[in-house]
Amino acid sequence: MADEGVSRRDLLKKAGLGGAVFLGGSVLGRSIGSARAGTEPSYDGEDHSLVGDDVLDAIYGHGHGPPIGIEASALDRHTVPPRADELPPGAVREVEFGVEEKLIEIANEVFFEAWTYNGTVPGPIIRATEGDLIRLRLENRTGHPHSLHFHGAHRPEMDGWEPVPAGGETVYEIEAGPAGVHPYHCHTAPLAEHVARGLYGMMIVDPPGGRSPAHEVALVLSGFSNGVIGENGVVAWNGIAGFYDQYPIKVPVGEPVRAYVVNMLEYEPIGSFHLHAEIFDVYPAGIGDLPAFHDDTIALAQGQRAMIEFTLPRYGRYMFHPHQHWLADRGAMGWFAAV
Repeated sequence: MADEGVSRRDLLKKAGLGGAVFLGGSVLGRSIGSARAGTEPSYDGEDHSLVGDDVLDAIYGHGHGPPIGIEASALDRHTVPPRADELPPGAVREVEFGVEEKLIEIANEVFFEAWTYNGTVPGPIIRATEGDLIRLRLENRTGHPHSLHFHGAHRPEMDGWEPVPAGGETVYEIEAGPAGVHPYHCHTAPLAEHVARGLYGMMIVDPPGGRSPAHEVALVLSGFSNGVIGENGVVAWNGIAGFYDQYPIKVPVGEPVRAYVVNMLEYEPIGSFHLHAEIFDVYPAGIGDLPAFHDDTIALAQGQRAMIEFTLPRYGRYMFHPHQHWLADRGAMGWFAAV
């Protein structure tokens, strides 16, 4: 909710949205179909002929589209995982997080009163090497208690379920591990609301010596309540509905791709990831040296995650989405473009 003394109308005026309609709950504005700002092409077979966006709209234009005028690089900070700097033994990886309230545009003319880590939903990607000591200072700049809880293994006194009061701060120290992909999120009651409002993100822990070379992608699946708290009116990968439908994730044809996939979709019993036209190797939670199985669809309960690896052998556009189609329809449709 907004800080005391600041009304929703004031928030809208500050954001230049005085005419937007408040729908209740958390989402503001009006929902429209898949509005496309650009003319990003798709790819059709090895002759590289283009399929126009009007054709794609005719088939898949029923979901939420990204904000008009958004740039293709807008989600790079969430899509492309940063490499962890090499630290000498015993060194500390310092991280600063601020919990902030922010009005964000999650789809075209659809606005959300978010609770954020460092002003974004999802929060920043944290990357470390197994065994690194992560020292994270959390400053609560809101009028509500919040916290930060890491998945993975760490000392119980650093588990992050104790609320940090409004205006307060705390320091978490955890040893990064095990090697894999682990979500983090607020663990303050009511937990479902704190997660659904945007307090979550991804931590990638590399094994000593790193992983084999690959084109890496991070994907966090999440939802945003509309007028009814407890229902996901908008669903998105990395916080903006329809973004990867308009701007496919470009990867080199014939080269390894590694995707870190995390399900932070509150108010749904299960999420999933389905890739069209190819099979991938699955490492549950990103743990282990060998894949546990091979598939083109994985099911993920809330908080579950996987590292998947694949190669796209032909030039073209490969669709991905949750296989619960009502989730894809609400904004979680996307593409990999092998170029």
